[in-house]
Amino acid sequence: MPDLQTIILPGNGITVHYYRAGSGEPLLYLHHLMGLVGWQDSLDKLAQSFDVIAPYTPGWGPAKDDLPLLDKGPLDATLHNSDLLNALGVGSVNVAGIGIGAWLAAELAAIYPDRVTKLTLINPVGLWLEDAPGEDPFAQHPMAPTKVLFANPDNREKFLVQSMQDIDGFVGEMLNLRAGAKFLWPIPDTGVERRLGRITAPTLIATSELDQIVPAAHGPAWQAKITGAELTTLPGAGHLADLEEPEAVAGLIADFVLHGTVAALSA
Repeated sequence: MPDLQTIILPGNGITVHYYRAGSGEPLLYLHHLMGLVGWQDSLDKLAQSFDVIAPYTPGWGPAKDDLPLLDKGPLDATLHNSDLLNALGVGSVNVAGIGIGAWLAAELAAIYPDRVTKLTLINPVGLWLEDAPGEDPFAQHPMAPTKVLFANPDNREKFLVQSMQDIDGFVGEMLNLRAGAKFLWPIPDTGVERRLGRITAPTLIATSELDQIVPAAHGPAWQAKITGAELTTLPGAGHLADLEEPEAVAGLIADFVLHGTVAALSA
């Protein structure tokens, strides 16, 4: 398991906490509402094919106190990700994101179209569909607020909160939700729809079969806004597909980025 690293961004002095491992083409991996669960299995599998760069966005995990450093809209977060790549000496890059990370990945590709080589968006948030709003992740039972993020609710205990006595798990869960709420509450309409047409990178959109946050109807809505985008479904997974189905997620990204193909997935 690689160590968690830090780098201070020149210009603004923000400290970024990130994992980096593997070899091959660089791949920037942007996390979902629950941040990164350490060097998780999906990252380990991706590192077999890529030079994986997986940062915590300010507000999440070890950067929990840095949430005020980003404005609510997409610009600060996008500039932040570009600044990180500059500081790491990475020019053009493949980008994969999941959930809120998929939104930020799309913003990076729209605002810096020459910077993103290939783009993978898994369960992307950021659009509002009146007929398919999805569950509100910030309006769940306070004692089990993230069960809705999983296809199997028991996976909350497996990945996030180990037991009723796991105070650190509860606190981390709430802090991650707090960070996500800054950008997505009360309505997760980020305005990204107006910018998706600027994306020029080959793009794959994947929605999870059992995602209660991003219903399946959101996949075609994103696809319609990005020229040439392809669309697929991750069977058996919920919103946090990288935790529940790490092999499928890593395989999907690798097949698309390396070969331009969409993996055949089955339950």
